[in-house]
Amino acid sequence: MADDDLQDPAAPPQATSPVRGQRRSGRRVTTDPAPGSDPNPAPADRRRDSGDNDSRLKADKPPHW
Repeated sequence: MADDDLQDPAAPPQATSPVRGQRRSGRRVTTDPAPGSDPNPAPADRRRDSGDNDSRLKADKPPHW
């Protein structure tokens, strides 16, 4: 047997490089968009109040205010 054939079982596994053409950045998973989805959706209208709960939360102040 050659020395190259022997592997140390205590040695950490060798890291494999990411798939060619893809850059690995962090641990966040990226998926393809759903079919028929808009890649650039229209921004939400910020002037519209979203409901009663928002007004309650905005009126609710901590005791030190």
